[in-house]
Amino acid sequence: MSSSLIWFVLGVVFFVAELMTPAMVLLFFGVGAWAAAVLALLDFRADGQIIAFISVTLISLLALRRRLRTVFGGKSLSNSENPADPSPAQHPLTGQRGTVSRSIAPGSPGEVSIGGSFWRAMAATPLAPGRDIVVLGADAHNTLLLMVAAADPKNSPAPDKEDA
Repeated sequence: MSSSLIWFVLGVVFFVAELMTPAMVLLFFGVGAWAAAVLALLDFRADGQIIAFISVTLISLLALRRRLRTVFGGKSLSNSENPADPSPAQHPLTGQRGTVSRSIAPGSPGEVSIGGSFWRAMAATPLAPGRDIVVLGADAHNTLLLMVAAADPKNSPAPDKEDA
């Protein structure tokens, strides 16, 4: 297998790994690997390819990571004018109902299941696994962290007679 193909495949592996762990770091290793693949296609020696890989990775990481995390990091702009504002930011799941899958304590995020997807969540009161919840919105500074409350059993839909 040619070195250019190895670098290219390594870049793809880094990009796929970034999708699974969105830390905005592995993306830049993929960029560096693809830069090395281009040099391999131009018949540069292995040491030049490695230097290019390291250099491009570090330069792109230092120059672009903060900017890309701001763009793709799930930050909310709605309450950024007042960082002390604790009110939840609007979120597409606001009003949706779900179930607690990992216990939630005040100040300690847990996990909820909404429509088959799992989300990190915070609540003002402790919520045990299995408890029905309603989404109030998202954390004012991180829209990937939902703010939830216990669902009011009076407003819950009545179970079907077939389910009972």
